[in-house]
Amino acid sequence: MTELLGTIDRLLSAPAATAPSFAADGRLYFLNDAGGSAQVWEIPANGAPARARSDHADPVAFVAGSPVDGSAVFGRDQAGDERVQLYRLPAEGSATALTADPKTIHGWGAFSPDGTQVAVTANSRHPAHTDPVVITLSTGEARRLREVEGPHELMGWHPDGRSVVLATAPRTFEGDLMLVSANGHPSPLTPHEGDWRHMNPRWRRDGTGYWLLTDRDRDFLGVSFATPAGTLRPLFTPEHDVEKLEVSPDGRTLAVVVNERSYSRLQLLDAETGAALDTPAHPPGVITKLSWRPDGAAVALDLAQPTRPSTLWLAERGAAEARLLFAASEAPENTRDWTLTEFPSTDGRTLPAFLALPAGEAPEAGWPVLVWVHGGPAMQALPNWRPDLQTILTRGIAVLIPNVRGSTGYGRDYAGLDDRELRLDSVRDLADAHRWIGTQPGLDGARIAVMGQSYGGWMTLAAVTEYPELWTCGIDYYGIARWKTFFERTGPWRVEHRAAEYGDPVHDTELLERLSPLNRVERIRCPMLVAQGLTDPRVPPHESQQIAEALGARGIPVEYLTFPDEGHGFFKRRNKRRIYAAVAKFLERHL
Repeated sequence: MTELLGTIDRLLSAPAATAPSFAADGRLYFLNDAGGSAQVWEIPANGAPARARSDHADPVAFVAGSPVDGSAVFGRDQAGDERVQLYRLPAEGSATALTADPKTIHGWGAFSPDGTQVAVTANSRHPAHTDPVVITLSTGEARRLREVEGPHELMGWHPDGRSVVLATAPRTFEGDLMLVSANGHPSPLTPHEGDWRHMNPRWRRDGTGYWLLTDRDRDFLGVSFATPAGTLRPLFTPEHDVEKLEVSPDGRTLAVVVNERSYSRLQLLDAETGAALDTPAHPPGVITKLSWRPDGAAVALDLAQPTRPSTLWLAERGAAEARLLFAASEAPENTRDWTLTEFPSTDGRTLPAFLALPAGEAPEAGWPVLVWVHGGPAMQALPNWRPDLQTILTRGIAVLIPNVRGSTGYGRDYAGLDDRELRLDSVRDLADAHRWIGTQPGLDGARIAVMGQSYGGWMTLAAVTEYPELWTCGIDYYGIARWKTFFERTGPWRVEHRAAEYGDPVHDTELLERLSPLNRVERIRCPMLVAQGLTDPRVPPHESQQIAEALGARGIPVEYLTFPDEGHGFFKRRNKRRIYAAVAKFLERHL
């Protein structure tokens, strides 16, 4: 156990630097979890060493630099309850609370053009409805612009500072934009003419139009320019999803991130024509945030890799390569990279995946394998830093990370292959992955575990109920055990959004009961580990509790671990240490 904890400590001692955001005076804010949870840090504009600017037990969710001075706004919740509160951070000194309503979720939006206000969403009126709200920074006064129905996202301001852009929360592959004026009047920007996504709007400074990401009339997200009247001009439409879009301060250049087979690629485009200007080289990995330097000569980005936590990079105009700007630590030693691979499905498709192998020669029978399933379902397994999976690799266990049907990043059609009545087709993909493992040299087809978190937890439970003969053991992090009880207890703001993907809890009762692993728990044969954060508002603890109790009642070996100060995920370093060790020991015992 001592050696295992030493390995985990080595991996967790490598912190990540993420979410860069420039302020107007040139300082760069970002998040750094060097202290055990993500906190606000700053790289001063004068090149002085980076310094911490917040110190909380709970992680900070985001930070945004001001467009007019060196201040910032950041948000954090309490013990993972997702009720994010906002804080104003001056250029010097300590942060002060901007909101103090622990029952309300505040969704970040943007600073006003003059920097005196911020626009956010808030569900203070009703838990299920997120209204657009404007907060004056000098006083903290909050003003609701309009009452809306259901979940929404605040996307930004019109350049005149008198209207905000509100988006309907995407129902996987549908989302529209509207302008909401200071008096609450709505003006549709993207009239609903089909189930298309309209995302990431960025206005031209003169207000004559805006750039956005959309998949209107195509399979992948691309860059277009739209006018308030609704005309749309495609600019950049690769056969991959464009996932990030930021406009340079002078409005002449677009920085975009393209998802190429799960790997991020930064590209700079001409804002008028969409023509490629620069493709600065950077290591292969995953970019989650872009921020232009105020002078428009460079763009900052974060970059995570399977072998290294996220670091900050700077791509300067005209440079052939981006340069490393900040690393919170040296890259950990003896980490294992992931390799892109694919496996066939029984219905003739070829499904993408990553494979990571332990160091050294495989044993005679081959490495045992953990199949790790991403959540979502409208998400994608990306080549990210995963110290939990790196820990498992050090125990002599290979890891297969599939992007089964329903995953994003491969087009609208692929993402729709698991919708509603087709849901179990994605579970069959896990059985196909199991069969493929058995054909691969160096892998042991007789010792295969399955693991997932959130929706991936449901996939794990579905795998061990639908195909009980295949799996040696299973690990479920806060997965849905029964859809009926999930919809009864999940946050009200999530019900409509989740029903559009999974099925309506009233009209699709029969389907959802068939898809509920708790109703087929008698089929489970293998030992299980179940883990749950007790403040989780998305998948409440009742889901994990009832599956653990049902397994125990049937004599199936089950370990049930709870974390009182975590919500939907395990983010504090001490809790990561505990769960990583528990998973490794569980796999060593049963795999």
